[in-house]
Amino acid sequence: METSRDPILQDLIHHEKSVVAKVEEARAEAERIVAQARGEARESIERARAEAERLARESAERTREDAAAVRDEILSAARAAADEIGARATARRDAAVARVVERVLP
Repeated sequence: METSRDPILQDLIHHEKSVVAKVEEARAEAERIVAQARGEARESIERARAEAERLARESAERTREDAAAVRDEILSAARAAADEIGARATARRDAAVARVVERVLP
């Protein structure tokens, strides 16, 4: 009767080894998939970081350009106002000189 159990026992041992091998293969495949996913995640994070840095640089450059344009507009308006004030001052001085000359030289 023991001889009839040996082939069954051998089949069970073989089957168990086969299952263990399949489990190990599955575990190795799962580890490979996890490692690949981590690598892809790192790459994705790096791409996102690079894109964020690029967008920040572009935004800063646009802000500098906008600030320079506003500054130029303000300076232009200030120069125009200063020129206008200077012109009025010259006209008033000329008028004052003309009045003095009229009163002094009849």
